[in-house]
Amino acid sequence: MLSNRRLIAVCVFVTCCNVGLLVLFYNLNAHERCYVTLDEQSVRTVVSNEFLSVGIDTSEIEKYDKIDFTKPRFRKLAAALAPARLRLGGTMSDRLIFSKEDVIPATSCDLPCPKNYSKSVCSSIHILCGKPHPFFIMTGKKWTEINEFCKATKMRLLFTLNVLLRNSSSWYDKNAIELLEYSKPKYHHIDWQLGNEPNSFHHVFNVSITPKALAQDFMHLRKLLNHYRYKHSMLVGPDTTRPQENRPECLRYMVDFLSNGSDYINARSWHQYYLNSRTAKLEDFWNPDTFDLLKSQLKTMHDHTTQYKNIPMWLTETSSSYGGGAPGLSDSYAGSPLWLDKLGLAATYNVTTVVRQSFIGGNYSLVDKQFNPLPDWWVSVIYKRLVGNKVLRVNCKCSRFQRMYAHCTNRKYTNDTTAVTIFAINLEMAKAKFLLNGTALHGDNLSIDEYIIHAPSNNRQSKTILLNGWPLYFESSMPELEPIHIKYGNHISMPPYSIAFWVIRNTSIKVCK
Repeated sequence: MLSNRRLIAVCVFVTCCNVGLLVLFYNLNAHERCYVTLDEQSVRTVVSNEFLSVGIDTSEIEKYDKIDFTKPRFRKLAAALAPARLRLGGTMSDRLIFSKEDVIPATSCDLPCPKNYSKSVCSSIHILCGKPHPFFIMTGKKWTEINEFCKATKMRLLFTLNVLLRNSSSWYDKNAIELLEYSKPKYHHIDWQLGNEPNSFHHVFNVSITPKALAQDFMHLRKLLNHYRYKHSMLVGPDTTRPQENRPECLRYMVDFLSNGSDYINARSWHQYYLNSRTAKLEDFWNPDTFDLLKSQLKTMHDHTTQYKNIPMWLTETSSSYGGGAPGLSDSYAGSPLWLDKLGLAATYNVTTVVRQSFIGGNYSLVDKQFNPLPDWWVSVIYKRLVGNKVLRVNCKCSRFQRMYAHCTNRKYTNDTTAVTIFAINLEMAKAKFLLNGTALHGDNLSIDEYIIHAPSNNRQSKTILLNGWPLYFESSMPELEPIHIKYGNHISMPPYSIAFWVIRNTSIKVCK
């Protein structure tokens, strides 16, 4: 038997525990419900089928065997994101020399150019010798391997040509011609770029190319493409860095290039990152202020290039943090909300293609070196399956810690032409609850497929994520991605620190037909 004193102590302890549990339950469940309303009268904008695309940094092919594009597992992971573009670009694009020869002899600036190399290769080596970064050779065999990978996975290659191959002030085109002549009889389907982040050349290479000179180079390349059976290929540029208040020259370079070269491009392109990989912290990845940086940059770029609105805008290189990605953050669930929010914001602001840096390579990759998918790959696959091209206007009366977007549902997922997909992010340690408001989302026949993504034990740096409570693994093939089915309700919710997709069928929305 317990003494009276011990009995009182036990009762106090149990009471305190219950009170603590009640407080925790209240914090997780008693927050005010957010009201969600869709505009059922109009489509905000329409993005391309290749909207969510991926990139591989050119440095990843500098060493010939670093990536094996023939691996079946690697191809399966890429095909799961199709249709998409595969951009091969980055700083080392402007150090790349193409050779149709399949064997790379010993080559350096201190040795004579090997006899089996063409004149264009030897001249290119001579031009690049003595520059800050070393050149490297991409062989015809590797080029064919990359193109066959794109064909097998239903991705279209977007390749960045080397603009720093120059004779005085003009672009030396002979190596590009060698690549075009090699590709033409093989019927490789390719779109093209010329140079990577030209506004930063002075900082990276101690070289400067004016926007006007670059526009002339693009005009020249357009003529070459037309001549070598690439008349219908897209030419995309100028691939400047993101607009920044403390670096107005970034935006000025874009504006000046467009004023001289807008007639020669099919898409105006730039790069975007939020954070510095060396200094970024976990809470930076979940701070609404970080998320709002992209909105400001998109608005700035649109406002300053509005006269070229007939030319589609692309983000051709983008991720959470520059400098290769932050280890344990960019490659974990910590980076997933930024990635999904970027897709939502970019589509809202009529960016028609977003190229994720990177598919493989660096600490911001979708796939690790052993070809295991990381959290953002799973988020991308689910996005591709559920989210369609038509962007809807959604009004979510919530806090800054809940962000929400809506599209018509991907028609491959359901043939219901009234179906909409809502996706959302919850950035706080509290349950988020939503009421689907308005006449479009009411009715006795409303049906919702729910996909909730979060990390085990709310470990935001986990590289394993849960879908509706079950861990996601890729063995030899794609697992079934089963939703939770909700009938006859217009209330949805999501746990703390989570991502959610809801496919809502049998709405009264007509614009998705």
